[in-house]
Amino acid sequence: MDTTISQALSDVFAPLEDYRISHPKAIGNVLKQLMSRKEFLTVACNHRPHQIVTRILDVNMEAGFFIYDGSAEPVYNRSLLESDANYFSATQDGVQIQFVGGQPEQHMFEGCFAFRSPIPESLYRMQRRDFFRVETSLKNPYRCIAKLPDRRQITLDIFDLSLGGVGLRSRDIALEVLPIGTLLSQAVLDCRNMGTTQTDLKITYLQNIKNPGSALYHVGCRFENYPKSRATELQRMITSLELARKSRSI
Repeated sequence: MDTTISQALSDVFAPLEDYRISHPKAIGNVLKQLMSRKEFLTVACNHRPHQIVTRILDVNMEAGFFIYDGSAEPVYNRSLLESDANYFSATQDGVQIQFVGGQPEQHMFEGCFAFRSPIPESLYRMQRRDFFRVETSLKNPYRCIAKLPDRRQITLDIFDLSLGGVGLRSRDIALEVLPIGTLLSQAVLDCRNMGTTQTDLKITYLQNIKNPGSALYHVGCRFENYPKSRATELQRMITSLELARKSRSI
């Protein structure tokens, strides 16, 4: 893997260090569990906005590789074959599993096209409550546009973002009467060049952090019915936001 890419990945995953698994046997056990349970994984290219949903077909710890399904789209297969760093993401029993794989090789498995990648040097296992949360810039905030239960559209600032949910802020007094558990539907999280995604949001926390005369509501939300197949799309947004935050602090 390119040294520059390797360093960037190290910087991005540094906040997750407490969740890193590096022992080969433990890594093999996680991969084999994903295989035996036929869990879906999302794989995204480092250098192109292409991703596939796949399953692990075989894990060979002695030879140091694992095999996984190819895509029905040849262009996506080519992108993965040309990418020297691909992002893998899966969810198993509420635990998020992430790792970066090196450049794969084309492989025939039981007569079908597949990929073969080196066993990762490490992977990360995080309970949903432990997801890393990146704060965004408040000088030029990213926006979330969502619908209230009465179908009125509301715009909020994105304060922070994680794989489990999002923190929002707004001065709209309509938020004052919303109970915990309220669903904000068709929410579009627009981080401009960092990426955009859409989901429903369930309010888990709501507080006026200013005063009645100058209200500023902080709204903590959990993603509701967010597809597993789009987890890597969200991870790429968080990765981009964290890299941008680091560059501002240098």
